[in-house]
Amino acid sequence: MKEDKKEMEEELKEETTEEVEKKDLEQNSSDEVEEKLNSEIEELKNQLLRLQADFVNYKNRTEREKSNSIILANEGLILKLLPVLDNFNRAFTHVNIEDETIKGFVMIKEQFESILKTEMVEEIESDGAVFDPNLHNAVMTESKDGVESGIVLETFEKGYKIKDKVIRPSMVKVSE
Repeated sequence: MKEDKKEMEEELKEETTEEVEKKDLEQNSSDEVEEKLNSEIEELKNQLLRLQADFVNYKNRTEREKSNSIILANEGLILKLLPVLDNFNRAFTHVNIEDETIKGFVMIKEQFESILKTEMVEEIESDGAVFDPNLHNAVMTESKDGVESGIVLETFEKGYKIKDKVIRPSMVKVSE
């Protein structure tokens, strides 16, 4: 009977040890699974944040492109209208601007320039500026005392740009 009791105690010890080991294994695997799930959650959060940032960047880029497309779509029309403005400027160099009839034409020219300004059309500064082949088209050169080389002496035709894009370079005479 003592032996039976001893055997039973040993069996119980073994069963208890096995159960404890089983619980430890389950606990360890549960911790590993939880750790794995947490890392996956973190990774998915990071992916979501990157996607959101990419979407915001895409949205901003398309807005800029749309805005630029609208502005530059007017370029063709503006290029057709610039010779009209050039002719106004030429005409005013040969008339008395104090004449009442001419004052009406001056008002039309100023309104025309105002419209171009609202369309972001800017005149390219040239007289007295340093020659820049990106902004100016040199059609003549001249040596002039007291003026260093590469300075615009005279503008024959004004140049214009929309934002930073040159739509028509200035035709100029440059010092040698």
